[in-house]
Amino acid sequence: MKQRIFSFVLIACLLLSAAGCRSGEASSSAADSGAPQTVELTDSNGHSAAAARDARVISLYGSFAEAWLLAGGTLVGATQDAVEERGLDLDDGTVIVGTVKTPDLEKILSLDPGLVILSADIAAQTELTGALTEAGIEWLAFRTDTFAEYKFMMQQFCSLTGRGDLFETNVTAVESRIDAILQKIPQGEADKPSVLLMRAFSTGVKAKKDDNLAGVILKKFGCRNIAEEHPSLLEELSVEQVIADDPDDIFVLTMGDESEALAYLQEHVLSAPAWNGLSAMRNERYYVLPKDLFHNKPNNRWDESYEYLAKILWPEVFGE
Repeated sequence: MKQRIFSFVLIACLLLSAAGCRSGEASSSAADSGAPQTVELTDSNGHSAAAARDARVISLYGSFAEAWLLAGGTLVGATQDAVEERGLDLDDGTVIVGTVKTPDLEKILSLDPGLVILSADIAAQTELTGALTEAGIEWLAFRTDTFAEYKFMMQQFCSLTGRGDLFETNVTAVESRIDAILQKIPQGEADKPSVLLMRAFSTGVKAKKDDNLAGVILKKFGCRNIAEEHPSLLEELSVEQVIADDPDDIFVLTMGDESEALAYLQEHVLSAPAWNGLSAMRNERYYVLPKDLFHNKPNNRWDESYEYLAKILWPEVFGE
């Protein structure tokens, strides 16, 4: 009889102990859920924002919308270019809040966002920061003309989403492939070609330096960009100066409608008889660069942009 009573008491104690553990776990979970769930972030200009992990996020630039998704985030709003240029498959509930250059503040505010991601280089977007701050909405403005700038932005995004694994996949692994490309580039002075980089649009053509990702990569490769030596080319493309420098390779970026940009380039530049006398033209080293790798921000395809140019410049090393 005493043994049965002892067993009953022992079982009761075990049950009470287990219940106490579950109660403690529940209390701990409740405490965790009540803990601050915000992360301090910094943008390209040094502006800080305290964003909630579950913040409703809007991106006003398609490239940054893609980057936010690559970091494991979701969007309640995005601009038209996210669909038309980036081809993002947005959730049905994602609202289009205008275009890159004409974001709709009323629509943005109506979505009650906790964080708005802006382009630091587009005036129509940075002009919204005052209204967003007044409405109590956190915002961050980025630029990603270099891989380092893309990496910095993704550090901010992934720290908010908590997805270190996606940072490894979409940044660290990409950086490793870029490093492998740079290590294979010939280092002799004679191996560094001279280049002319042009940007063509429907009403003009200008030489470019390293204020764009193609120029950044060419500089990283050690190429001699003739616009660096002749800044006047940045304002007005002088065929005479280009002929005098006779670059080894000519690269063209296009803005806006590509067919219209190339038509203007053909009529106002390439039609000059002397142009065909350039070494680059005679040797068929004239290239129109693809917009997805050199006009749009490549994000997790930065290594492809590096490789694309490397194959053109050193086909004997990187293959055709």
